Amino acid sequence: MQRFAWLSLILVTTAGIPLAAGCGRPTLPGQQFQGERRAIPGAVATDTPHPPQPNHTWGPEEAKVRVVAFYPIDEPHQGLIDLLKGLATEEYPGKLYARCVDYRTPEGRALFSRAELQVAAILINGENSIDLKTATGVRTVDFVKDMGRYWTADDLREAVAQAIAEGYGAESTSRK
Repeated sequence: MQRFAWLSLILVTTAGIPLAAGCGRPTLPGQQFQGERRAIPGAVATDTPHPPQPNHTWGPEEAKVRVVAFYPIDEPHQGLIDLLKGLATEEYPGKLYARCVDYRTPEGRALFSRAELQVAAILINGENSIDLKTATGVRTVDFVKDMGRYWTADDLREAVAQAIAEGYGAESTSRK
């Protein structure tokens, strides 16, 4: 009887420890950052002021390849803006229409909604998920969220070169 009492006391004491320590129910996969999520992920305003010009465009509108980026037009995104401008004006002039839209402005928000996006993204001929053909096979790149974290500038260059080749022929990727 005494053994049973001690065993019962030990079981009751140890059974209560995980609950007291906050280790009750396990966190489900994908729920660990639930408190950090935003209501509308890509459309939340940043700390930088809105630009005087809500969008920038380069290249002819009738180009067969169209790249539209929905990102804030501010200092942290200046590298992306410069990359798009360089692709349209220096690397593929006349073959590429590039546009950078600040989704925080009323005009940009309307275009962002019309494109049915939920996060900051780049659309290449209307698609943000591109299958890049590489020497090792096909690799899918989703041009969403942050450059450098989810995709790279080289990924964007490759995707644009591939779209130029598909739109204008393989010999057109010679740039200029």
